[in-house]
Amino acid sequence: MSPGATMERVYLDLKARVLAGAYPPGTRLEPVHLAKLLASSATPVRDALYRLSGERIIESWHQEGFRQPLLNEADLVDLYGWAGALLAMALKGRSPRPDLPGGLIDLATHDSYPEAIESLFRTIAIGSSNGELRAAIVNIVERSTTIRTLEARVDGTAAHALTAMADDYRFGRWSALRSKITRFHRRRAHYAGRVAAEIRQRSEPLENIRRI
Repeated sequence: MSPGATMERVYLDLKARVLAGAYPPGTRLEPVHLAKLLASSATPVRDALYRLSGERIIESWHQEGFRQPLLNEADLVDLYGWAGALLAMALKGRSPRPDLPGGLIDLATHDSYPEAIESLFRTIAIGSSNGELRAAIVNIVERSTTIRTLEARVDGTAAHALTAMADDYRFGRWSALRSKITRFHRRRAHYAGRVAAEIRQRSEPLENIRRI
């Protein structure tokens, strides 16, 4: 395998592990250890870590290493505010489309709230004609992946709000969807302190928590 192909494989594999919540918040990501796990040398792993740090999916830790983000309440409030603003911008100017066929977003095909919300927000991004806006939404979706399970744990209404937003998208009710997205993210910000507390307590891979 060529060096370029190896670097891309390592990047995609490591990114998938990080987004799946394989590493608890604050976990230091050591290139040498990860190289053994990913069957690679340390160089492509280090390059992948720098790339993920540039995407703000992981953090560069005191300029001496990398770690899984340990988000606090203020971080989450900013994250939610930015996500809400981007999604509302992507929907701005769209006209009502009552003729849209049903089933554009079928949440029943997703096993969990995190997967379903990612599907909806990525679909909104794809519908934007602005490439920079699409990229920004995809990035914020990825950066939010590991907190979605915790959101649903602290707020039992999150899944219901998601279903209502998906219904508005399915039938092209853009104005109603923008309003719901704004309310959704304001509520997420309201619960940010509780989500942050869950983040601090997480000491095992997220996959184990999803089974609880």
